Amino acid sequence: MGKQHWIGGWMIAACALCANALDGGVAPDGKRGFGAAIKASEALSLMRSAKAEDQAFLADLDGLATEVAVLGASTLERYRARGYVDVLPRTQEPTLEALHERFADLEREPFDVLTRGGAQSRALARMLVDSRFRARARVLETFALEVREVRRSMAVLRGACDGFVLLSQADAGAIAARVDLSAALLRSMRNDLLALRQVDEDVDVDRRADALLAVATASEGEGVRRAAVQREVEGAWKMAQSMERALFTLRLRGELRALLEWRARVFEESVPLREEALQQLPDTEQGRAAPDEIRKLAKHDRMRGAGYRALKVLAIDPLDDEAAWIAAHSADFLYGIAESRPWYDRFLAIRGIRSHDHRTYVDRALEPREREALDAIQRALLGG
Repeated sequence: MGKQHWIGGWMIAACALCANALDGGVAPDGKRGFGAAIKASEALSLMRSAKAEDQAFLADLDGLATEVAVLGASTLERYRARGYVDVLPRTQEPTLEALHERFADLEREPFDVLTRGGAQSRALARMLVDSRFRARARVLETFALEVREVRRSMAVLRGACDGFVLLSQADAGAIAARVDLSAALLRSMRNDLLALRQVDEDVDVDRRADALLAVATASEGEGVRRAAVQREVEGAWKMAQSMERALFTLRLRGELRALLEWRARVFEESVPLREEALQQLPDTEQGRAAPDEIRKLAKHDRMRGAGYRALKVLAIDPLDDEAAWIAAHSADFLYGIAESRPWYDRFLAIRGIRSHDHRTYVDRALEPREREALDAIQRALLGG
């Protein structure tokens, strides 16, 4: 089976899977959702609805990311107070994502840091024995991705209501499935972070951190001390695992493994096609470094090839901002604003920019592609 047929078959199977999992306007966690079986016209009607229950549903989706982000910010402040940010390089901005990534690196081989002494050793010892820290890190593993998915999905749906974005039935089903999936995960993250807010374990964390540092710096030989540290860390890890079994987010990820694999495959299959599209464009870094057989093509042929590949990406991932720009950029060269405008507007929507709302870009340093898209749409509106 050729790659094109394989991708098409995969997408058909994935859409069927999503429709079965999310049918009837219910998200994977049983809360209200769009449902992957929703028609494009129904999705747009819902976005425009003046019904109180519909507006409340949409407001909840818009507010989810902010709610979880606020909980995350309060968690970070707690980590600052506990000294956990001392494990980060002084030049690195302390964020939860940075802290979790740094901990994952240090956890693999903590002995050298633990025996070094100072604030970093103390911070790492606390983190290693802090079951709630470990649990929060697991809960928030995909937080940035889920926020991006919800915001981009809602932006494209709104762009089809108040702008020039065109929404096919396939687009509507895929976007509905993805926003429902990410919203469910964000709700579970919110529940878990609230459950993990208890602060009555500080004394126990300090006691176990002291014990860990003591065995790391004892008078025994290095081999004995390394083994003792390993035992202490494994004990803390087992305690964290016991706690994690009660978390909503980890259970939900297990239940939704098929949907998560579908989404991961969407991202994976988009990459080579997007790179091919960028290579076809004469005015990109990839295009300038393209093989001779591509660089020898006429500009018209290269732009057509880029647009064709970008549309294939968007058929797989309708929320791919770079593919939307490539589709717009090539269509503008080949056919003009009538063909490029829907793609330029989709690109801007995904980036959080609306041509009719200056508040979305007036205080923003626009990237060249964003300026190109905004200028193209505004010129068209003015008849230029």
